[in-house]
Amino acid sequence: MAEDNGISWHVETHEHKERGTDWYWGLGLLALAAAGFAIFFGNILFAVIITLGASSLGVLVARGPREHQITIGPKGLNLDGTLYRWGAIDSFWIEEKRDPHLLVTTQGVLHPQLVIPLTDPTRARNVREYMRHHAREHEQEPHLGHHVAELFGV
Repeated sequence: MAEDNGISWHVETHEHKERGTDWYWGLGLLALAAAGFAIFFGNILFAVIITLGASSLGVLVARGPREHQITIGPKGLNLDGTLYRWGAIDSFWIEEKRDPHLLVTTQGVLHPQLVIPLTDPTRARNVREYMRHHAREHEQEPHLGHHVAELFGV
């Protein structure tokens, strides 16, 4: 019986786009104006949330992409040491409209959908063939949060 080593690759979270100081000033001024309006209307908690969100966005954009180790094997999908067992994976789909992406719908509360770049069509075919034996293939689209993250470059 042959040993099943699965499929493994490294991928970066996103393509890094350099932002000028004007972009950060714009983000800060927009956050300051929005927080000011929230305070004017008596919603201090919303002002705090706006400030924290803008600060987090600024830090995420400035730090650049991170590299992730992806492994799909007999136990499930492993993303940087976090194992999503086959029983916890509801379905998957390979999106090939632009760059190929693996979309995985899980039963997790924090990460209900994983969007993983595949970087080339050959890997996309290999991943599809491997995952068909372990999970249900079901057409799906990336959630809105993925599109918003792409818009901001994080």
